[in-house]
Amino acid sequence: MSASVTSSVVYSSKSMYRLAVEAVVRTFSNLPRCTDLRESIGRLPRRSRLDVLGEMCDYPSLVDVQLEMLADPLLVSDFIRDFAADLTPLVQCLQWLQSVKKSLPLQLFRRYKTLLEEQSRTGALPRLDYRCGLRIGTFLTQTGWCVEAIGILGLTQQQTRLGSMEELAVLRQLMRAQVLAGKLINALKTSKRALLLTVNFIDHPSPVDEQPGLDLRAGVFHSMALYHFEDANFVRSMEFTLHALGVLCERSPPRLIIDVFRQTARTALGRRHYRKAAFMLQQAMARVAHRYGRTSAPYAELLEDLAILLLAHHQVTDSVNTFADAQHIYTQLYGARNLLLSLGQGNLAYGLCLQAYITGRRERALQHVAKAIVNYKRTLPPDHRMLVQVYRLRATIDLFHFRRRHEMESVDVALFRQEAAKPPLSVQDARRCYYELNN
Repeated sequence: MSASVTSSVVYSSKSMYRLAVEAVVRTFSNLPRCTDLRESIGRLPRRSRLDVLGEMCDYPSLVDVQLEMLADPLLVSDFIRDFAADLTPLVQCLQWLQSVKKSLPLQLFRRYKTLLEEQSRTGALPRLDYRCGLRIGTFLTQTGWCVEAIGILGLTQQQTRLGSMEELAVLRQLMRAQVLAGKLINALKTSKRALLLTVNFIDHPSPVDEQPGLDLRAGVFHSMALYHFEDANFVRSMEFTLHALGVLCERSPPRLIIDVFRQTARTALGRRHYRKAAFMLQQAMARVAHRYGRTSAPYAELLEDLAILLLAHHQVTDSVNTFADAQHIYTQLYGARNLLLSLGQGNLAYGLCLQAYITGRRERALQHVAKAIVNYKRTLPPDHRMLVQVYRLRATIDLFHFRRRHEMESVDVALFRQEAAKPPLSVQDARRCYYELNN
């Protein structure tokens, strides 16, 4: 095939919009100090601006420009609010800048702190309310920059009225970030404050609109369930999980429903309720497929959960293949850079978890993980996302039943994923089916 024909095939596979974005960035990369071009990009509609910023990745001449444009908490908050269904370009920017030793989350934290101080002095920046920091902190938690998320959410808490639902909304996400960062002692302190406020709101319900309060309560219970799960207290985690599940309805935020369903599956697995775990994971996957698609990062996360569930069923080959499918999605979304342990999305510790599992005994598995932690600590900083995830493997290992004589049904992976491709049940029907299922 000639070069011209090959070129025409490549171009025909891209939209004119995509080609225009690439052309703008190529031109800008040759003139990175051109203020007119920078101002023109700043005037683009937000979606186009985000796409242009994402396209700047892998252009070393545009690193400083890209960092400067993105180190604007108000702009990043708007991106997260408007394009929550697909923030792939923003994640790509985070990964690229981190790979060239430019931390966007750290810059956002510093800029946010500066803007808060300016707002305190002058009363300006009315758009810089607590929701701005809450969006950024939540997004950073979801994408693995939990330490930076804790910093921003700590600042955000200062913007809320003491004892208000606003403060509780921030505390819920702060606790989640602390748990996922492995800071369980800090999370315990946050949980006590969050539970105190939750009880207060239960005793004094809002007479205007009850559902937002119920959704916030579900969010707090979800974070509490996550805390106890990571502390390997599956009984307590189950209690809070069922509290969260009980107050959800179809009008609840889609991501909250998915998070609660996902946690219900994980906690049920910890309690050896295998059918319930499989059912709730299947319903979570159905909702993600319907909301975000089966090539999205949230779907990849649930495939990783399925890989763990399959390990718990002693289906090692199926587990490895399912995890590989999740990694393929991440690679399609973020490219080869996602393979770097300091940047990767998803479950970075699966390989070590698999090695621990095949030792055949819980004590040996924990010893294997402990040795790996010692080795990682020699080469990685304390808050490195790989090290943090390895620390959390203790709870995952407790999901496995190492005694082979324990009988359980195998999971037909093809049938499971076929069922997950169907439209999801309503929240009420999913909850009813969960309770009707045998363990």
